[in-house]
Amino acid sequence: MAPGDETDDDLEPMSFRRRTARLLAVLIVVLIIGMWGYALFGPTPHRAPGVLSDRSFPTAAQPICAEAAAVIASQPPAYATSDPVKRSAAISAGDEALAAMLDRLAVIAPAPGSSKDADMIAEWLGDWRTYLGDRQRYADALLTDPKARLYVSIKERRQISEPIDFFANINHMLECSTPTDVS
Repeated sequence: MAPGDETDDDLEPMSFRRRTARLLAVLIVVLIIGMWGYALFGPTPHRAPGVLSDRSFPTAAQPICAEAAAVIASQPPAYATSDPVKRSAAISAGDEALAAMLDRLAVIAPAPGSSKDADMIAEWLGDWRTYLGDRQRYADALLTDPKARLYVSIKERRQISEPIDFFANINHMLECSTPTDVS
């Protein structure tokens, strides 16, 4: 179109309906951008569930767990032992180290009910004791049944070792994860 070729439609102002539609479209775009901005950069907490706010327990727990892991690592892995009696003995030796580890961790743990961290630690130690019981039952079963299998307790539709390992990993206590000597 040349500069002097305007039509009557170009000179008329927008109708109420067109103005309203355009305003709503711009408003929707702004709201969507704002929603994503808030979701990505807003003032929401950025701490994963299960992370302890007080770092003193993980710091003190790591060397205790490392000692137990060293004892287990010094034994031949139970899964590599073909004799069920020797396998049971290897598991029992590891279980003794893990029981001592749990006793020492219970001493340094805050009193249950004193804080959210204390409750999470108490639950984690309870899960560990359940897992240790599973290992001990397996070691006992190997003495009478050479084809016995390790059955791990279930917690919230997962093997109990999964929440144990999740809590240990998210709190940077890698040595406090479940050992792999049996699997």
